[in-house]
Amino acid sequence: MEIGRKGGGKHWTEAEVSARREAAEQLKRKKNSKLIPPDWLSKEACKIWGEKLKQVEGLQAANELLDVLDTEMLALYCDAVAQYNDIAAQKTKTVDDIKAMQSWSRIIGNFAERLGFTPGARARLVKKIADKSKDKFGSQFD
Repeated sequence: MEIGRKGGGKHWTEAEVSARREAAEQLKRKKNSKLIPPDWLSKEACKIWGEKLKQVEGLQAANELLDVLDTEMLALYCDAVAQYNDIAAQKTKTVDDIKAMQSWSRIIGNFAERLGFTPGARARLVKKIADKSKDKFGSQFD
């Protein structure tokens, strides 16, 4: 969590910037938190849960992506994918089934974006991480 665009507010005093940095430190996430699916999640959704966590583990910035606070959102994402898969597996589909699939796909897309599973969401994460690193001139020309 950065304070302002370059780590400070436009007209903030040094005390205001440091106070906001201290407050942001208190909201930092624990690293390597073990995510456990909630009890209400179906078996099919739990399988999706496990697959998604394996995919996320492959990312070097996995600790920046998910933590314990994301449990419910990840569970809802997995449940939505399971619901979509159930309808998609039907051999014949009615108009209502197709509408339901469209709705589930929108829900899945929204959750995927929020959880950082889409290319755009990961690009924002890359930018956030890159902005934390300093260039060779430091803050001399900022």
